[in-house]
This record gives sequence, C-alpha cells and structure tokens, in this order.
Amino acid sequence: MNRPWSILAVSLLVLLAGCGGGVSGGQDGTAATTAAAGDATADGTTTAAEGESQAAMSTTEFDFNQSWDTQYRAGQYYRYEITSPNLDETASYEWEVVETNETSVTIRTTVETSNGTSEQTVTASREELYSELAGSPSGSIATLGFDSPYYASVEGETLEVGDSWNLSSPSGNVSVTVDEIETYADLRCANFVVRMNDSLFWESCVTPESPLPGYVAFYDENETEPAFEMTLVEYRRGD
Repeated sequence: MNRPWSILAVSLLVLLAGCGGGVSGGQDGTAATTAAAGDATADGTTTAAEGESQAAMSTTEFDFNQSWDTQYRAGQYYRYEITSPNLDETASYEWEVVETNETSVTIRTTVETSNGTSEQTVTASREELYSELAGSPSGSIATLGFDSPYYASVEGETLEVGDSWNLSSPSGNVSVTVDEIETYADLRCANFVVRMNDSLFWESCVTPESPLPGYVAFYDENETEPAFEMTLVEYRRGD
C-alpha cells in the first residue's frame, strides 16, 4: 500500500490479529461476510436482513440539508462485521453509547475475533473520545473507519447518484463520487467512492442522521476487492 492511511490499516490488522484471529500469510481471497437475520426486537434492534429489504426504497437523491449528528445518544448501538483477505476469519466490532450528559459521553466498545474478545469502556468529552480510545484495537478501528475528510464539505447540499467533485491532495488527484443510495441495518446512507489518481481507494456510506457510517472499505492500489471492509449489521438509534 502506497497510500494515505495505509500504515494505519496495516497496524489495525496487526492489532486485530493480536486481539484474536491471526493474520494469514498473504493468502488471496476475501473472508465471507455473514449477516444476522430475523425480526426487529421490541427494543428497536434491526438486523442486516431487514436493512437489505429496505434497500428497494432507495432513491437517487440524498439530502444533506441538516447538521451532522455528532450528539451521541444513550442507547445508540452499532455492530459491524470486519472482513479482510489478511484476516483468517470475520471479526466483529460493537460501539454502544452507555450514558451521556452535557459534558461527557460513556462509550463501550467490543472487538471480537475467533480467539478472543477485547472490551473497552471510556468516558470523555465528545471531542476527546477517539484520543481516549487511542492505542487499542477499538481506537484504531474508530480512527480508520469513522473519521474522514472526504464528505465534510457536503453539508447543506442535496446530492444525487452520479454527482462528483475533485479535491486537492499532496498524494495526487482525488475524486469523490456519490455512487449509490444504500441501506444497512435500517440506516439509509449515501455511498461515497473516492479514487486517488484514478485508482479506487476508499468508500463509505454516510448520513447526517448518524455519527457513524453504514459501510467502510479501503482498497490496495489497482485492486477492485477491499483490503479492509466494515459492514453495519445491527443498529439502534438510541433515545
């Protein structure tokens, strides 16, 4: 990988291997993603299968005429499945907002692999959450997957599938395209595809209604299959 964030991606895979399932020796192929199925529970839990059924309602237009939702709410819950050709098996990542008040938020994160589970609970201001998680598998996942500059300038816009724009970067020419409107675990989002020097680099499905995305993927140079992929399979909006 000769791209921005590539070192972070490699470090994350090493951390995940240390947390549980090992890193394979450069084998080809992508680990299969398994999606939970079933009906919504009484507390509002929605599974990936239900989210997929909502995809048929997607349109070609997405409204960003509202502020990005950075206010964490008690009961907010996200569960992702993580796949990579460099991981032996699918990993799971959970992010749950346990408690909030005017000055701080308490987050519980869990990384689970075939060989073990790593759980971390932190209390911090909203601005310092990621720094409090730093150095752990949870913190690496959050930094790599949830914090991107590529869609920061779309607030106040109504975008349609096919809309695109260019950005300046020290690493070369960067283009961003709204690829499709998708739904993951009942979270409807706009999928942004980023290419660097005409090569697929990164994508994320985002919405101003949620501080975390529905989907994230990174690509090695000149590759069409993700080197690292996170898919939201369970979501609760919270209070």
